[in-house]
Amino acid sequence: MTYFINHSLFCALTQITMFTKSSNGNNAKYAQDFFSVNRWILRCAGLWRPSTINKYIQICYTFYAILVFAFVNLWFTFTEFVSLFYTFKNEYELIKNVNFFLTHFMGAIKVVFWYFYGNYLIRIMAALEDPQFYYEGYEKYQPSEISQRYKKIGQKYSLMFLLLAHATLTSSYIPPTITTVRLLKSSRNSTMLPVNLPYYSWMPFSYNTGLKYLLAMAYQAGPMFNYAYSIVGMDSLFINIINCITGNVVIIQGAFSTVRERCMVQHDTVASRNQPIQENIVLINSMKMELLKIVKHLQTLFKASEQLENVHRFVTLCQVTATLFILCTCLYLVSIAPPLSKQFLIEFVYMMAMSYQLYLYCWFGNEVTLKFQELPQHIWESNWLATDTQYKKSLMFTMLRTRKPVFFTAGRFSRLTLPTFMSILKTSYSIFALIKNTSN
Repeated sequence: MTYFINHSLFCALTQITMFTKSSNGNNAKYAQDFFSVNRWILRCAGLWRPSTINKYIQICYTFYAILVFAFVNLWFTFTEFVSLFYTFKNEYELIKNVNFFLTHFMGAIKVVFWYFYGNYLIRIMAALEDPQFYYEGYEKYQPSEISQRYKKIGQKYSLMFLLLAHATLTSSYIPPTITTVRLLKSSRNSTMLPVNLPYYSWMPFSYNTGLKYLLAMAYQAGPMFNYAYSIVGMDSLFINIINCITGNVVIIQGAFSTVRERCMVQHDTVASRNQPIQENIVLINSMKMELLKIVKHLQTLFKASEQLENVHRFVTLCQVTATLFILCTCLYLVSIAPPLSKQFLIEFVYMMAMSYQLYLYCWFGNEVTLKFQELPQHIWESNWLATDTQYKKSLMFTMLRTRKPVFFTAGRFSRLTLPTFMSILKTSYSIFALIKNTSN
């Protein structure tokens, strides 16, 4: 017991020392646990183990993860595929069934991807949260506030995506649930039950009575909501890693611009920004050390971006291709449904969810590309005129490296940018118009 108390105190003192290097205490305010929301979502999907050391909780979670993978990603995805053969004679039902099968099949692919490449993502996350790349603030440049701001951005968009996924499912399950409960209370004939379940999948039992229909919906809703958590969890983790890279680039921008001023504060040097510093060897050496730290941080971001692109680009390609097809078919289903009907609202919400998913990919990919493009300007704005030749050469080589664009792609075919998002929307509408004209 005494050992654990002493060990905890030692860890606490170590962390306090680590996060209070700055004289103004800015490092202590850096965002901690940047990916907490993503971990929570993945934990609900059975993809991220709890941090507790309790072996019973770990055993229970292992059974939960195995059950989810076997029942949801293997069995239920297969039953959705089988149901395609039961709906091929009805155009509306077939298109809707194909849409959801594609969505959930992509969810199963992302789960398998996590089992094979999750460790790569975890290492990237750890590198991005490394405390050795914390900087002291100076006037308007407050890196801790930048870190907090980007953490809130990631949390906001991750939760909004999860909320939209819940809204899509809830809008499909609430109407038949209300109808069934009313019929049970009124003791009417079971033939007045809804003909189909909210989503198409092969069922191992009939649902021709009110209670059986509610049981069938519960049997189906469990995997559906688990799909939502696995899809949102994997997608939000990907975009939040890109968001974390973007936040680090913004921090580096300010670090370059204020490198001399922060070194002056560190050495208690009283001087104006325009005062020559050639004679102050100590300050020049301090700036070189700070520049070395910034460059190392920048190299870490380049490596993290390259690794994330190499690992995730094929999953991104599959997702973008599936989304393109789903948007086309959703437009068609919305166009043939009566305005403001239940079918219209359900398909419209689903289409918005898929559009939002694609938008997040492209918006965050666009942001990180723009922030990397701005780096040379911030390097130029640093007070480098009075430094020595070695320092200037280091800056020059860094500027040359930052001129190489950093971007994320869908399988190396298309960059994840806002123009790509608009292009996909236009292509979806063009294909929809072609299908609509052909069907008429």
